[in-house]
Amino acid sequence: TLPISIFKFNYPTNLPIDIPSAEIPTSPYEWAAVVIYSLVFVLGVPGNALVVWMTAFEMKRTVNTVWFLNLAIADLLCCLVVPFSIMELALQKKWLLGLFACKTLPSVLLVNMYASVLLLTLISIDRCALVIKPIWCQNKRTVRKAHVACVVVWIFALLLSSPSFIFRQTNEQNSITKCSMVYNLLGNHHQTVQNFIAIFRLLMGFVIPFVVITISYGVLVRRVSGRFSHSSKTMKVVVVVITGFFVCWFPYHVAGLILTVHEPSTELYKSTLMVDPVLISIAFVNSCINPIIYVLVGQDFKSKFRKSIKAILRNVLAEESSQAYESRKTATSSQTKNTDTLV
Repeated sequence: TLPISIFKFNYPTNLPIDIPSAEIPTSPYEWAAVVIYSLVFVLGVPGNALVVWMTAFEMKRTVNTVWFLNLAIADLLCCLVVPFSIMELALQKKWLLGLFACKTLPSVLLVNMYASVLLLTLISIDRCALVIKPIWCQNKRTVRKAHVACVVVWIFALLLSSPSFIFRQTNEQNSITKCSMVYNLLGNHHQTVQNFIAIFRLLMGFVIPFVVITISYGVLVRRVSGRFSHSSKTMKVVVVVITGFFVCWFPYHVAGLILTVHEPSTELYKSTLMVDPVLISIAFVNSCINPIIYVLVGQDFKSKFRKSIKAILRNVLAEESSQAYESRKTATSSQTKNTDTLV
């Protein structure tokens, strides 16, 4: 059977393949993945830890800070498991940490994926509501409701990631202990379940959130008449964060689909399998870029050199009230003779 890396979620181990393991050595793609993982850890841990500290302890608790706090927690947890991925690649895919770690550590990335995309979907709906229903948001949009929404997101993320925890096992391959997805216990139904999990992950982790987010921002574009030069700092940050998420995760989902629907003997399968370590490491990149986005996008160029990082984060992550949206709406209407509000 095919030797599978701990963080190669895109394919199972129970499919036969005519490539002996000796023909799949540590490749340049795996070394590239190690470099990317290292950068993710070095940038992501301190960056996300700072955002967690700022939003949890140093800023007034608002709906915005609740969103960004939970995003940072998801990203920080993901960054903290990166050293285990580096170790596993360095050990030629040997797994030395036992069954529980085999089930838990790879599942963290999926929890991060689901939590992040569900939170970004919530944020998109929230931004849309702030523009369309500012008075309703002023009365009903509360920190308590944001906390409840985030708890629901984490519960859903854990449930959606549970197949990884259930089916991941340690197993012997060529006298080497591996950590991989094993569906053999399902008997004749293993292929059906494997395909269902792959398609379900694609739909819930990418397609459906992408559609909801696209619709939300499509509504916003119509309301603001494309005048993004007047957009709020929070809106700009959210748009870039969402774009970064989909750019980082799109290759991962495409590879997963290819490795699910194509036979292992095909050239496309083999080529995708070869580059898969890099695609997974790119997915990890999403966990380290948000703090960088907050700093680079949330302030103009001169401000970046005049303010400390903490001051910049404080300004970017702060709440913008619905009244601010109303004020911008009034100002824009007088300038453009258009009643559409701007964010």
